[in-house]
Amino acid sequence: MNGLILGRFQLFHKGHQQLIDKALSECDKVLVFIGSAEKSGTKQNPFTYELRAKLINEIYGDKIILKPLNDLGVGNVHAWGDYVFKNALKYLDRVDIIYFGGEVKHELWYSEEYSKNTKFEVFDRKEIPISASLIREAIINDDYNTFEKFTDPKIHKFYDELKNILCKIN
Repeated sequence: MNGLILGRFQLFHKGHQQLIDKALSECDKVLVFIGSAEKSGTKQNPFTYELRAKLINEIYGDKIILKPLNDLGVGNVHAWGDYVFKNALKYLDRVDIIYFGGEVKHELWYSEEYSKNTKFEVFDRKEIPISASLIREAIINDDYNTFEKFTDPKIHKFYDELKNILCKIN
């Protein structure tokens, strides 16, 4: 079985990790797209694709297929979903299941052509009540305890680098 996860990961945290861990427990192959790959240096998208990939690779290495995905700029419509699916099929022979956190609207992105044989697994974001923006805010405020609580120990060594980037932007 092949799984797909799409996220900006503008800062990778334990909620994201829970999605990937679930996919790895159920799938033979897991493709993780880092969305908005072309965006960085802003408050909403502070980190480069390369840095986001480095953080995720620290945790998962070659257990997942990690690829960039640029924005298409069309919003929550079938054109976007079909774009995601077409790009996924460059790396997987099929997409059996798509995992995402709490945003039920994701299912509506995919046209029937692509979604008819695909399962959608939604995770309740309340299980781990955190968001990347809250962690970024904690880093800006030098709240290492919050960063440490909601991120994997393997990426704690990047705290100073992340803080430097965020402080320059804010």
